[in-house]
Amino acid sequence: MSTQFILTKAYTEKLFETLFSDPLTGITTYFDPSMKFIAVQEEKVYTLEEWTQIGGIITSRLKDGKVAMVPTAIDVAGNKAFMELAGTATQLNGKPYNNRYVWILIFNETGKVVELREYFDTALVQELMQTNP
Repeated sequence: MSTQFILTKAYTEKLFETLFSDPLTGITTYFDPSMKFIAVQEEKVYTLEEWTQIGGIITSRLKDGKVAMVPTAIDVAGNKAFMELAGTATQLNGKPYNNRYVWILIFNETGKVVELREYFDTALVQELMQTNP
């Protein structure tokens, strides 16, 4: 008999740690392949593959090729985790890229993310894209 998955703050912290230290392992371990990624301000829904491609386009305009993400708050309720994140990087043009994010992660009964809703400063992303061709 299998045990029922119960979402905890520790599980969410481990997901985040793995995702940013070893993205491939983080994605395959914690994300359902058919998950939905929702960029809320853009009102767009992406597949996991599309989400990773867009992330690559954005990070290609950063000096180190990545955003250093730090969780500032994590809360869990039922099958949902709520994460506040601070992201910092340096743009190719030398300007700082400091964005704040909120992730709402919805998990299935096996502990995989089936939906991620992301809130962030889209104007900052547009500036990044326009000033770092």
